[in-house]
Amino acid sequence: MKRDLQGKVEFIGRHIPEFPGYRAIDHGETDRLLRHYLAGRLAGIRERLADRMAGPSEEEARRAELAAVVQRLARLRESLLSANGASGAAPGAGLVEDEVLLDFDLNLLDKAAALDSALEDAPDGLGALLAGLLDEFEALLAKRHGFFPRAD
Repeated sequence: MKRDLQGKVEFIGRHIPEFPGYRAIDHGETDRLLRHYLAGRLAGIRERLADRMAGPSEEEARRAELAAVVQRLARLRESLLSANGASGAAPGAGLVEDEVLLDFDLNLLDKAAALDSALEDAPDGLGALLAGLLDEFEALLAKRHGFFPRAD
């Protein structure tokens, strides 16, 4: 379902209260707010997964699979926090580009929620499910980063 531009900004703002949208301030600050929110979300998921692994009920093979996901979450969080960020507006930034970026942002928030939900539901094959969701998260993030010129 397509939402209007302001509705998307308001929806994201419910998760990231400081989120002003891409027209309100320079793209770099908005990008930084989103990356820091997502990094915090991934840190929480990583901590919950690590706590789960420490429990007595995890088999050794499953524990190793989940340990790989924990390491991946830590690397992804670090990359979000250490990214140079955008330098100003995206090339040709306009309403269409803003809406595309907001769509990426909404999809990233959905993927973070799916990671959290998968951990909550704890199905069999949790490691593979989380790895697949992380693949999708990273692919979205890579496409989104293509919209921003990077400061060198």
